[in-house]
Amino acid sequence: MASPRAIYLDAVADCMRQILQAGGYNTNAGQTVTLEPTPKLAESDEPFIAVVWSRQVRATEPAVVRTHRATTVDIVARVPAQLTDARERLDLIVQDIESALARQEVRFPVGYQFPVYQSAEPLLAPAGAGWIGVQVTVAGNIPIHSPAL
Repeated sequence: MASPRAIYLDAVADCMRQILQAGGYNTNAGQTVTLEPTPKLAESDEPFIAVVWSRQVRATEPAVVRTHRATTVDIVARVPAQLTDARERLDLIVQDIESALARQEVRFPVGYQFPVYQSAEPLLAPAGAGWIGVQVTVAGNIPIHSPAL
């Protein structure tokens, strides 16, 4: 049985996988989405999105404080820096990430709060790393325990 965090991350990743130009998005960033906390893709120059949970704290809604945890998820996107339009493409991916999460409540199981945008910040690559990136942070209340079968 999957943990509540795994269920939540899968739902967020499903939202990210729809980021395709054929679907009306600016980029094809959804072609490579991973749930690995330290993706093997990090060594590659290929663009990717990684969806990882970064923190859990006491639920933010009083009604679920005993049954849920506020879970923070980081959506990390990276593109090769050698592209002449790398910064523009990264900005478009940020826009795509926000659009991919809009009106997707149906992808989240009952009892899971839809992720709410918290912040976005650039990722500083080591000198000569050959990539630029961004971290978009979202959060929502999810159950402490998986539902019993």
